Amino acid sequence: MAFKDQPFFSIVIPVLNEEKALPALLSDLATQTIRDFEVIIVDGHSTDKTVARAKEWKDKLPSITILTSKVRNVSHQRNQGAQAAKGKYILWNDADNNLPKYYLEGLR
Repeated sequence: MAFKDQPFFSIVIPVLNEEKALPALLSDLATQTIRDFEVIIVDGHSTDKTVARAKEWKDKLPSITILTSKVRNVSHQRNQGAQAAKGKYILWNDADNNLPKYYLEGLR
């Protein structure tokens, strides 16, 4: 997804072995009523199929970026995601969050 200047939101999701929970959150993001956002997933060296599951969403969420953290630490992963963020505002979500389709619209 291309943005004229920058996305309004950058959504940073630190993950570690979240192959079961992550698809539901990405599905919720794919159905948001506004599209002016990017998704940054920061993996902490998962030993399951978390990264593979995230890659499956590239067609539905073209603004998705998947990073690998050098450190397995949620705070470090959030900071790494924030450094990569291009949005006007940064939102942090955990992989097991569920979001209504108007979540981003309500924050805007």
